[in-house]
Amino acid sequence: MKDLMIDLETLGTTPNAVIIQFGGVFFDRYTGELFNELKLNIDAESSVNHGFEMDAATVEWWMRQDKAAIENVLAETRYNVMTAIQLIKEFIRPAENIWSHATFDFVILQNHFIKDGTKLNYFAARDIRTLEDLAYGVNRPLKSAGIRHTAIDDCKYQIAYCVKCFNKLKGT
Repeated sequence: MKDLMIDLETLGTTPNAVIIQFGGVFFDRYTGELFNELKLNIDAESSVNHGFEMDAATVEWWMRQDKAAIENVLAETRYNVMTAIQLIKEFIRPAENIWSHATFDFVILQNHFIKDGTKLNYFAARDIRTLEDLAYGVNRPLKSAGIRHTAIDDCKYQIAYCVKCFNKLKGT
């Protein structure tokens, strides 16, 4: 279990954005087999109280999303942001490679770790977009199997097309 896919649902697009949902799934990069997963809904108010920020454009974007996605990210239990960071730190500890949209998810999560007084291992950061570029010509699946804009389902969708990229690069 060295590869971990993460996805965040946020109320902003800056490194200081409020995270409302974290998803992480360990996976095998060549078979696509899924292992441990973690989904946490995070209380937006506790995030704002800890200095994280929301922006109106992203909140308005969420208001236009599918009802199932909105209900999923607002579902109970919602954790205090600092409690969530502790749970995430424990979960990701075995990861050697943390896959995400590295200029978005990883940066925001890293900023949350910094506010907690720790650091996310930046050597572990792996970028999905770079992988796609290297495996030129691999098409993403047309449709997600789950609810779009929910962290766990987005992780699984991203894993599916990343596995295609890994296998193309491997020559299989």
